[in-house]
Amino acid sequence: MSIPMGDESTTAPEQVLTTAGWLSLDLEYVPRVVAGEHLHAHPEAKAALAIAARTFVLRAMRDRPTLGRTTAIPSGEQFQVFSRYSGEGCVKASTRTQGIVLRYQGRMILANHVAGAYWKPDGSHGPDPTNTERWVTYNAGRQGRDVIPTHLSLRSHPGNRGCLGQHCAHWLAAQGYDYASILRFFYGEDIEFHELSRGERTGQLGQVLFGVLALAVLGVTVRR
Repeated sequence: MSIPMGDESTTAPEQVLTTAGWLSLDLEYVPRVVAGEHLHAHPEAKAALAIAARTFVLRAMRDRPTLGRTTAIPSGEQFQVFSRYSGEGCVKASTRTQGIVLRYQGRMILANHVAGAYWKPDGSHGPDPTNTERWVTYNAGRQGRDVIPTHLSLRSHPGNRGCLGQHCAHWLAAQGYDYASILRFFYGEDIEFHELSRGERTGQLGQVLFGVLALAVLGVTVRR
């Protein structure tokens, strides 16, 4: 549903509508995104990616009230890639971080994430076959206005707190970083970890009707 001005959702939907049908948010959708984006990442990098992916989709659903309810969530580089299957490690990353989203000053961030360049064992940059390193931000130790936004989104957007690089996250995890430290490395030291409660199960028809009702009552999406 659309979130009233000044408010953030306190619950996460149990299911979301995707181009692959209705999927459990934390048991299917998020794990499939982790698999689709970086299947062979270190477990801590997978956990960080699970939180970023969950935040990304829920922020998008907040801004577009039909998305994930009556409009299917797409899979692709323009949104998030989710694979047909996930795997035990990806499910574990999602369930371990279930309900956790990233916020700044009480609002969900955009949580952009891309592959970025590979990192060599010595910590230097390797190849960048996807040409996405240009979007990655390095915000370790930065707070407030010092946090560097990514050019992948409008730089003046208050939710733009940078962009995670998946290959760099894997390298950081191999150096002993946990998922929280990894996320702060890209999104800033003042990023907030907020745990949403699980929403009530309404069923597919109920969620469809809920989305339609939200549109009818609210009329437009509130963007902040």
